Amino acid sequence: MKKVMILSALLLSTSAFADERAEIMANNCTGCHGTDGVVEDSALISIAGLNAEIFIETMKNFQSNERSSTIMHNVALALSDEEIAAMAKYFEALPKGEEK
Repeated sequence: MKKVMILSALLLSTSAFADERAEIMANNCTGCHGTDGVVEDSALISIAGLNAEIFIETMKNFQSNERSSTIMHNVALALSDEEIAAMAKYFEALPKGEEK
C-alpha cells in the first residue's frame, strides 16, 4: 500500500510539474497570440480553447515546414513532442475569448 501511495504522489507531482512547465512555455506565445492565448482584432489566431489534436498537428506541420511560417517553424523546432503535447493540453483547457 505504501508503494502505491508513493507512486501516486510521484505521478501527481509529475503531472503538476508538466502543467506548470506548459504554462511557462505558453508565456512565449503571448506576444503574438495574446494573453492567455486570446488575441482580438488581429490576423493571428487565438489559441485558447483550441482542440489539442489540432494544436499538435499544426505544430508538427510547422516543424516539417508543411505549413510555412519562419517564426512558427523556429518555435516548433525548439519544442519536443512532449512539450508540444503539454502546451496543447494547456491551451485546450483555457476558455476561448468569448467565454471569458
